[in-house]
Amino acid sequence: LNRNGDIIPFSHVDYDHLVQTVIEPMTCDGLDTICIAYRDFPSDDLPDWNNETSVVDQLTCICVCGIEDRIRSEIPDATAKFRNAGIIVRMVTEDNVNTARSIALKCGIISSNDDYLILDGEEFNRRIRSTPHRKVEQNLFDKVWPNLRVLACASSQDKYVLVRGIMASKINPTREIVAITGCHNNDVRALKAADV
Repeated sequence: LNRNGDIIPFSHVDYDHLVQTVIEPMTCDGLDTICIAYRDFPSDDLPDWNNETSVVDQLTCICVCGIEDRIRSEIPDATAKFRNAGIIVRMVTEDNVNTARSIALKCGIISSNDDYLILDGEEFNRRIRSTPHRKVEQNLFDKVWPNLRVLACASSQDKYVLVRGIMASKINPTREIVAITGCHNNDVRALKAADV
């Protein structure tokens, strides 16, 4: 819909413009974006609700909203206390890289002048495996994890791999102690693997 409420075509150029001027700025501000759209279905020709493609095809976009998941006020101070105690805080999230970077900055996990790694799950896996879908190679993993501070677009498997890889690393004289938190059922495997 345009500003007047009229339905207008939405081209690939319009899509790219929306992403660059609306969605990316929102994600860089740490907002999760949600597109509100609709489509009328005739009652005598309903789609197969189990086939997502047939349901979401030809939607009419009404708007894109940005939703902020506010950082609790005590988080930056807690992060600073961890850092002062020699504990490295890393963030693993399903959020995209821009949103994750913004949240990590607000939490004090990174600062704007840091050279730490912020990777998405796909790039993380590319760097720690010699070929796709192969097992993790510890020598490759050890080139990534020391500077990794944010892992975005990450799966529960990525979190598990990160925990196991850090614990298996031999690049430091003593084994790393890994503590994690998680709030989803799919975090159980990583929670069980960690020391704390």
